[in-house]
Amino acid sequence: MVHLGLNMNDRATGNLSATRVLIFQQRDWGVRIGHYLAQQMQKEGCALAALTFKKTTHAFTRAQNDVSYDLVINDDEVADDPKKYLAGDKYTLSDICRELGIDSVWPLIGTLRHYVRTYKDKYYYGFKQNMPDEEMEIYMLAVFKYVKEFFVKFRPDIVVAPLFGDLRHIFFNLYAQRAGIPMIAVTDTKIRDYNVFTRGYLNDKGLFFDRVDELNSRSSDSENRARARQYINEFRQNFIQPEYSEYHQREKTFDEMMREKVDLLRKIYARLRQSDPGEDSIRLGITPGNRPARVIFRDYLTHARNQRFMNHYSYYPFGRLGNFMYFPLQVQPEATIDVMAPYFNNQIETIRQAAQSMPDDYTLVVKEHPDAVGRRDPSYIEKISRTPNVKLVDYRIPTHDVLVGADALIGTGSTTLAEAAFYSKPVIQLGELGTTLKLPNVFHHTDMTTLAKRIREVVKLDLRTPDYEFRLENYVAAVYDTGFNFNWVGTWFRDEKSDLAPLWRLFREEMERALSTARVAS
Repeated sequence: MVHLGLNMNDRATGNLSATRVLIFQQRDWGVRIGHYLAQQMQKEGCALAALTFKKTTHAFTRAQNDVSYDLVINDDEVADDPKKYLAGDKYTLSDICRELGIDSVWPLIGTLRHYVRTYKDKYYYGFKQNMPDEEMEIYMLAVFKYVKEFFVKFRPDIVVAPLFGDLRHIFFNLYAQRAGIPMIAVTDTKIRDYNVFTRGYLNDKGLFFDRVDELNSRSSDSENRARARQYINEFRQNFIQPEYSEYHQREKTFDEMMREKVDLLRKIYARLRQSDPGEDSIRLGITPGNRPARVIFRDYLTHARNQRFMNHYSYYPFGRLGNFMYFPLQVQPEATIDVMAPYFNNQIETIRQAAQSMPDDYTLVVKEHPDAVGRRDPSYIEKISRTPNVKLVDYRIPTHDVLVGADALIGTGSTTLAEAAFYSKPVIQLGELGTTLKLPNVFHHTDMTTLAKRIREVVKLDLRTPDYEFRLENYVAAVYDTGFNFNWVGTWFRDEKSDLAPLWRLFREEMERALSTARVAS
């Protein structure tokens, strides 16, 4: 099923002919979705360039005969030898800051998981950096060079990406914004099955975000208001999990478990025979995409050990809790925290500071993210559990129960913060995730020295008001007005078969809108 809202008479009617499109052909997305989109763009008369991620995706892009690209650059080849790619060009970090309009590159470089974290030493990533600063800097300068190369040599009118995931996407987004060129990607909305297009790497720009503001200002109303009320009522009666969470957290069938074991043996065999070329740059050493047989086996055993630890850990009894705020742990490395909240991505330290900011008799309750069970080392869990004024509860306790019991939440930006909105629970958001900042229960705060005062204010709030319900309805209605229902996750990550023609129509309309908006702004 595919549904596009846009019932506000704002469908774009432009012509993409002669439009110059730079598309990110990124890993599996590039093969399963991006290639099809590029074919359709070419049929419309677009000129195309591509930035490819993953060597096999690059090889596919080069070998196929369906799409002709004016310029193709493979990030993996650049990463293998950034000095060679720079070819003596003398860029500096000051050049990057000036041309991208930022104060520092280091919060952005923290999004490159294979550089700032090590996989060789530990499953699932260690906190020691994998590459020295000098190597990270030279790669960053090389990325900056190919950003400029695309904009100078190809001169795109629009940039299309699957998501805003790390430094490379951010560089393009910031450079494009300063040049007045739109860049579009897709993000989830926290409303089941629905995604929206976004034009900013913090997921804070685009039609959806404007629509929420428009509805909140009462300058117009939504035809989807009744539908939004129905969703809110259904959520309160029967907690609604996001589709991707439901898939990852469900019990695996016997056949699925057997296929996983067979796949494990196949990977080990391929690595022993050296017939698996790996996915990531060899220069990075051992990564999830470049694992020797011993590391594949290590990961399997470590995950099983960690999962067993979590299943038998002595958690704080949930029934003994008094007044508490809830901090939901997030999976790491992951874009939502590493891109949107770089100053709070040390979750242990953020939890410690939040716990010591609790007022009166409040305690901070922490629960592991179900998708991270098995990935984190027992010592990580122990550090959280043995932090003063922190109560670690069993990850198997339903989120609904924790939300109902909590007086408020604190976090960097996650699905749980949005789920709390349906129970009228106030949230202090430390990160910059734009979608959740549009929710009426979310209060943005970044100064940890004044957190205690802010918490004291927030826990006293009563959000059960008509205005709050109106604004919550506006958020959900804006999703239906501007979003789309497409099997995005399944098509990208699980190789599920979907008719891509409706998705192309969605991308085409968003490209036309973005180009039209850019022309008006210029």
